[in-house]
Amino acid sequence: MMMGLMKKEIILLKTNLNKNLSNFENKKVSVSTFYFPFFICTIIILTHLLNLDSRELFGLRPQKIDSIISIFLVPFAHSDFNHLINNLIPLFFLISVLIHFYESFSYKLLFLMYFFTGFGMWFFCPLNHNIIGASGVLYCLSSFLFFSGIFKKNRQLMAISLIIVFLYGGMFWGIFDMPHNSLNKISWESHRIGFSIGLLFSYVFKSKGPKKIEFKWDDEEFNDDDITSGDTNSDEIEYKYSIKK
Repeated sequence: MMMGLMKKEIILLKTNLNKNLSNFENKKVSVSTFYFPFFICTIIILTHLLNLDSRELFGLRPQKIDSIISIFLVPFAHSDFNHLINNLIPLFFLISVLIHFYESFSYKLLFLMYFFTGFGMWFFCPLNHNIIGASGVLYCLSSFLFFSGIFKKNRQLMAISLIIVFLYGGMFWGIFDMPHNSLNKISWESHRIGFSIGLLFSYVFKSKGPKKIEFKWDDEEFNDDDITSGDTNSDEIEYKYSIKK
């Protein structure tokens, strides 16, 4: 009878530990997650509504020294309302996801994406172009979150990666020199640069943010046969889990 009670106690402890680890991985969404994305999107909207986002001032002209400040300005300018809405909705969603999973580190990460995407556009995009829009940063965020979900094998992040594929899968074609992109004056080069930087960052920062949780019982310490036979003392049982980087 005593052995039976001990076994039930261990099973209960297993269940509680697994539940706690699951709660740790499946963190709840906080309202504060949306403050910063809302602030950024509001600035972009106001900049457009007040007609401050002129191409002459905000437009990024690759490899022109007098345009290097546009590295910081280009995501805040849009050609028309459709261009604005097409970028703003996914931008709000993806920044929110980034903050939810990466918490305080997300702000540093977002700045690095913002800066290096803009600099990459300024350095690598063709001469005589004048680029506006947040799509470079948008592609960087999409790529980063998608490949992070694959590298980390985190269940929630992998689910978000699948959502990105289903909702924004058409964006993939935006990184190629296709007739549709040229016809609509879409800077596929800036999309490809953002996509590449997102992929690079997902590997460089794979140790940051959510981890894969592994639950492991130490087989050397005990097993079910030991419990049944009474060879194991309950004080000697060790339970181990690890957060895999």
